[in-house]
Amino acid sequence: MPRYDDPTPEDQWLYYFKRGEKILKEAEARKGQKRLNKPQRWQFIFEYNLKNRGTTGEVGSAGSGGRMVGINIAYNEHPPCIVPFATLEKKFIDDLRLEIAHRGSYIMLRAVVNPIKYVSVTTIAEDESGEVELVQIYNQDDRRSPANVMPEGQVFIVKEPYFKTTSEGGTSIRVDHVSDIIFLDGEDERIPEKWRPRIKLLARGSLDWKDDGNRFYKGKQYFEATQCYTKGLETVEPGSALDIVLLLNRAQAYLELGYNEKALADAKKALYYEPLNQKALYRSALACYEDGDYESTKTQLVKLLKEFPENKDAKEKLLRTFRRLQEQRTGEYEFLKMRNEVKEWGDKRGKLDCAEYVGPVRIGDAGGKGRGLFTTRDVKFGDLLLCSKAFNVCHKEVANARIDILFNLKAKKGQAGTHSQLVQELIQVLYHNPKKAKGFYELHSGDYQRVRGEMVDGLPVVDSHLVMRIMLKNSFGCQRLSFVDGRPGDLFEEKTEVEKMVTEMSPSGTTGGSGIWIMPSYINHSCWPNSIRSFLGNLLIVRAARDIPAGEEITMTYIDNESGVQERQKASYSGWDFSCECTLCEIEAAESQEVQSKRQSLVEKALKFKVYLNQSVQKTNSRIAPMITLIKGIEATYSKPEFIHPRVRLLSPTNILQTFLVRAQRPPDVFLLARQALNGLGFKFTTKGGKVVIERYGYMSYPVMELFMHAITAEAMMGDLWTATLWRNAAVDVYEVLAGERESFINAFGGVLLEAGVPFD
Repeated sequence: MPRYDDPTPEDQWLYYFKRGEKILKEAEARKGQKRLNKPQRWQFIFEYNLKNRGTTGEVGSAGSGGRMVGINIAYNEHPPCIVPFATLEKKFIDDLRLEIAHRGSYIMLRAVVNPIKYVSVTTIAEDESGEVELVQIYNQDDRRSPANVMPEGQVFIVKEPYFKTTSEGGTSIRVDHVSDIIFLDGEDERIPEKWRPRIKLLARGSLDWKDDGNRFYKGKQYFEATQCYTKGLETVEPGSALDIVLLLNRAQAYLELGYNEKALADAKKALYYEPLNQKALYRSALACYEDGDYESTKTQLVKLLKEFPENKDAKEKLLRTFRRLQEQRTGEYEFLKMRNEVKEWGDKRGKLDCAEYVGPVRIGDAGGKGRGLFTTRDVKFGDLLLCSKAFNVCHKEVANARIDILFNLKAKKGQAGTHSQLVQELIQVLYHNPKKAKGFYELHSGDYQRVRGEMVDGLPVVDSHLVMRIMLKNSFGCQRLSFVDGRPGDLFEEKTEVEKMVTEMSPSGTTGGSGIWIMPSYINHSCWPNSIRSFLGNLLIVRAARDIPAGEEITMTYIDNESGVQERQKASYSGWDFSCECTLCEIEAAESQEVQSKRQSLVEKALKFKVYLNQSVQKTNSRIAPMITLIKGIEATYSKPEFIHPRVRLLSPTNILQTFLVRAQRPPDVFLLARQALNGLGFKFTTKGGKVVIERYGYMSYPVMELFMHAITAEAMMGDLWTATLWRNAAVDVYEVLAGERESFINAFGGVLLEAGVPFD
């Protein structure tokens, strides 16, 4: 596994991409061939153990000296098996040919070593003839230890196995699709006689399996618990008291794992036998609640409380359900309470208890852009358009979160950060909650050819390559909180090497995390968007960034808009296969190359002045005049009015100059520069009825709040607390759009206001 200490992020990205392309080219040249070298069994196992000596086998083990970064490379996209197992023909390792998915076939294998895991669960397995081969199993649940997934001695079947060349020149059977592997227990009739245990274990009854499952459940080993309950259900008499207990116990374990559809199915089966079973009613309600079906939750809880009115848990859950239904209808949330809850998550994985809200929006045809989101009525600046809960999200703060490099060489796409982990978790969600999968599969997947068939042998078919394609097209780079509490962080704060690498390699430009939100995925890009998204834990909030008439398409930005038009076009095309045709791009593309080059040169010169932020006040003061000259020069490259062509590229240079002016204690200049910068972004301010009124809202992004705070604190430093307060009130409205809610404004900026002496409620 690589470590990133000295090489630059660009060096590492280019190296692995070129290396991956070379491996793919060499592998395709061997397509259809048998493996060239066949080490003896003892050599294979010896080299495997030697290579992995000291490896814990757990995800995220980095050892000392820096964080390890996993590499997940999808060389060839091949669809999953969609035919019944009974129609497949048995193959052996010697029958396999390189770079081929062996359609219509399966291979029976047995693990002969303990597994290890970085990105895949890796083991050595033998077939019935005694031949051995490396096996790489991808997209298993990280909550399971490798030994639980593939213990030594585990017998398993790989349907339509894909045989490939490894990055180190060897060979392996690679299993990408979770629906292509069948793990067999010791009593399965398909296990060859020679691999069956010689000593028959004493027959175990359903009660024994229940007791084992309960022990695993108490130890929070929920996978093992469900396996035990399932074994117990295989031999119990249907409809018996023990059958119902096993069903309800398994339902509870499924709830812990997030397999809500399976939990609901078990609870419903128990209710079929006992329609008024208290636990069955409650667990079916919990499963519906976790899936966001609050009407069904209410129905189940009302029925339960009618029969068991003293059930305190049901009463409490019903009150929560009423709150969720109100959130669904009105979009009214306890945002501050939710924000405080997110802050308490620490390194634990969290999920807000709230409902989704779909405001005045609908999905519609966006012409050449495919589908988009449109307003159903006139909306005002700041109106709540959407509150969407994540289909799945991975945050970097979570213990053992994986920061990986993810390549799809066929799609010529790459991402870095938590995207590889996100793909893996999405696959697990889709596999265990197939009804929930419909909305996900309706998202755009580019030119990927989807296979038909949703179920085979009674189990869901999940195409991991399709999931990856959808993720690459629709995922959001995200943070747990759009604004942190206390003084805003330095926009030029140095990142760690891993953060730099991820920022450079991800179109989203963020290391915070990644996630899929279904309805927001339909919002198309604009470099000058009319809506702003923000994040609160697993909740994505969308508000109107200006007044939007009924029927207009809602847009948001996918990329860093402080770059030039050519860089933006390159980023949009490489990330999402489209060239942006928004107003900002049209205006800047029509400018002469001379103007574009001059602006770019001046911005680059201005950004170099950030090195003086860490130097003495005297040195920073000496740079104020040249910075003013540069900013005036950048402004001069714009010919159209600011409300038509906002001066977005002045944001970072202005922030540098503002810092210089603050250190020089020149509040009048600080206020003037902030006001000019906001005007340059298209904002128009007037004073009416003793209020600072924003008559026209301009380009909205998070650095805009820096400008407002500079204006507020500068007025306070000049002794004009009244004007500072007026600007503060205007800033709250802007903050609500950028952060998604206004309740936390004081948490985010109260310290700055207090230090400046600005009063606040």
